[in-house]
Amino acid sequence: MKKLFILIISLWTASPLWAQGGYFNITQLSFLIGEAEVNNSVPTPIKSNLVPSVVNINGYHVNEHFSVGLGVGMIPFSYTIVPFFADFRITLFKDNLSPVLVLKAGYSYTNSKKDIWGYNNNDYRHSVGAMLNPEIGFKVMINERADFILTLGYFYQRLKSETKNKQSYYYQRTITTDVNRLSIGLGFLFK
Repeated sequence: MKKLFILIISLWTASPLWAQGGYFNITQLSFLIGEAEVNNSVPTPIKSNLVPSVVNINGYHVNEHFSVGLGVGMIPFSYTIVPFFADFRITLFKDNLSPVLVLKAGYSYTNSKKDIWGYNNNDYRHSVGAMLNPEIGFKVMINERADFILTLGYFYQRLKSETKNKQSYYYQRTITTDVNRLSIGLGFLFK
C-alpha cells in the first residue's frame, strides 16, 4: 500500500513536466487550527490544536481568471488521511497582486486499523468522508512561470470510526467526528 501511495504521489508531482499550455501545478502547505467536534464520548482522533496539511494540485487555466484542477494531499491526524479533491480557482485581476477565491471539495481516504486493548477492549477501523475547504487569499506573481499564494479558509472533514468489542462479536457502533477548522495556506503555483 505504501509503495502504491508513493508511486501515485510521484507521478502526480512530476506531471507538470509533461504539461504544456495552460497547465499548472500548486504545492501548498496549510495549517489547520481549531478543535474537533466529537459526537460520542470516545478518544478523539485529533490530539493537536495545530495540524499541518500538504496538498499538490495539477490543473488547467480555462482563461486568465478561472482554473480547475485535481488535487491529492496528506493530513496527519492521529492517523493519516489522504484527501482527493477537485480544485476551482477564480483570480480576480491579471495584475502582479490579485485576490483569489478557491474551493476544494472531495473525499478522503485512510487505511488505518487500530487495536486498542486499553480502551474497553475495542478494535477501531477508521474511514473518512467528505472534505470541503473554501479559501480566500492573494496571489503574488514571482515571475512569468511562478506565483506565491497566501490563503485563509474554512476546513471541514468528516471522520468515521467503527468500533467492535473484542469480547462480543456483535457489539458494534460508529463514531462520527466532524472536523471544523480554520486553514492558513502558503503555496507556490508553477505554470
